[in-house]
Amino acid sequence: MQVIKKFAKDERGVIAIELCLVVPILVWVLMSTIVYFDVFRNEANAGRASLTIADMFSREQDAIDGDYLDGAQALLRLLTFAEDSPDLRVSVYRYILADDEYVSVWSRIRGEGTAMTDEELLVLQTANRLPVLADDDVAILIETNTDYSAPFSVGLGPFTGTDIQDLTFTNFTVIRPRYVDSLCFDIKDSSAPNGGIIC
Repeated sequence: MQVIKKFAKDERGVIAIELCLVVPILVWVLMSTIVYFDVFRNEANAGRASLTIADMFSREQDAIDGDYLDGAQALLRLLTFAEDSPDLRVSVYRYILADDEYVSVWSRIRGEGTAMTDEELLVLQTANRLPVLADDDVAILIETNTDYSAPFSVGLGPFTGTDIQDLTFTNFTVIRPRYVDSLCFDIKDSSAPNGGIIC
């Protein structure tokens, strides 16, 4: 009986058991903090990179070409620290007051996706996502998609939706040409109308 009472009062090893219970939680909290900080940092980088690319296009005075778009995509990848090349779509559109509609002047993509169509512009106009323009005014629409993959999973499996392994940061930026009436695209075909330059 003495042995049982002595064993019941013995508190040696209690801290070791508490440590075994608490350390996994502390490690999970630390890893979660690192991952969530990384997510917000990458999202902010993607937004700032998209604005930088848009500003770059808005300052162009000469016609751009496919090489310029390749360079813009490479710069976007550099600014976002993306492992894979991000998607880039550059569209120039015009507002026609008589028809109260936006029409695509030209649109080019790098990465996945399709060129902007007048139907897509109508959807954006209906959703009030495009700014109001004056008659025959031109704007540049820059759309970027940057993929993000967390360095490790911190989700709780099927119990909660906290798994952030595969995210795509999408940015939508509308800007006006600064120094010219319209940003032109050179398709490098001298036999085409206007020497292959689309404005």
